[in-house]
Amino acid sequence: MVRAMTADSAAIPDRSARLAAIVLILLAGVLTGAQLGKIAPLIPWYQAELGLSLVASGWLAAILGIFIAVAALPAGWAIDRLGLARSIQIGAVALAIGGIALSASASPAAIFAARLVEAIGYLALCVGLPAALNAISPVNWKGPVLAIWSGFVPLGFATSDFLAASMLPAATPPGFLLTIVLVFAVFATAALILLRGFDLNVSAGAAGGIRQTLSREVVLLAVSFGAFVVLSVSMFTFLPSFVAGEGAHYLVSAGAVALSVPLGNVAASVLVRGKGPAQMARLAIFGFAISALTAVPAFTLASPLLATLSALLLAISGALVASAQFAAIPFLTPRGGSVSVAFGLVAQAGGIGTVFGPPLAAAVAESFGWAGFGWFLAATALVGLACMLPIAGRRTLSAAG
Repeated sequence: MVRAMTADSAAIPDRSARLAAIVLILLAGVLTGAQLGKIAPLIPWYQAELGLSLVASGWLAAILGIFIAVAALPAGWAIDRLGLARSIQIGAVALAIGGIALSASASPAAIFAARLVEAIGYLALCVGLPAALNAISPVNWKGPVLAIWSGFVPLGFATSDFLAASMLPAATPPGFLLTIVLVFAVFATAALILLRGFDLNVSAGAAGGIRQTLSREVVLLAVSFGAFVVLSVSMFTFLPSFVAGEGAHYLVSAGAVALSVPLGNVAASVLVRGKGPAQMARLAIFGFAISALTAVPAFTLASPLLATLSALLLAISGALVASAQFAAIPFLTPRGGSVSVAFGLVAQAGGIGTVFGPPLAAAVAESFGWAGFGWFLAATALVGLACMLPIAGRRTLSAAG
């Protein structure tokens, strides 16, 4: 059994166990994100076989994100009080039970009830898992590890899409749903077993609260992350429609553009190593600047090569932004504050952006066309950039937890 340790203990025998725990948490996070994306490939089945309307199917897909938009900050506070280990256990059990029930549900009432149980688990894990990564990572690992974590939702969507493509239609949709939640359960269980040897509660800042945590820098980071989510989710929501129409000259598919996102996550994980919050903020500012410069060309240029390159840079620079922002969270959390609460606030800002960003972007596109859509993305990037400027000028502090 792994002995109890703090995040900064550097004993060589603990290094492999620490690295294994981090890898398993990251994998559990990707499979958590996959539970968000697993409904989209099944919407036609829910409509044809179970009688759900398109609107009801959309709500079914969106429930998990809505929970984040409404309750991530209070969830961070609750997790800080319950303890990270217990909260992750509760979240994993709820997500697994809800997912298994969803795979066996045939009536609309049962389907939505199961999805609500999943949403409770998803909420706890979206806040608890990155806080656990912060708690068990040495200071020089925190930034790179959290930079990689920031890609758990797009990687989760890619995982669910890949699994659906490989299993359907040979397997039944309930079989697909059961498989994807059982894979999550395997990684979550393995991560929880390794986490038993870590002192999560002390490292995660259990004494902090909302008031002690919400400094100006943390709030600015959350608002900036919300702007990033509006930009990113809006882009990836409507890029397939653009590529199918006016953007048919793109040299790659919309899916290929989305698959470029991990390049930004990996690049950021290298660039933030050993850096302080001001330098991480400057990296996010650089990413926002690239996004602002490429958003309009991506949706207006007639050149296939330049338009495609602009879209790829827009996707990769966005990943660079999110990774740098997540990496900075423990370094910006005030002493006496709670990293869990900070993660909760940032996640809630992202959830709000997920809910309201696409409808706003759609309204802009309908009124001003794809050029207006590009300008909307560019303006959103500049809002996010402006919020990061005060953080870029702060002095370097040690990470909380």
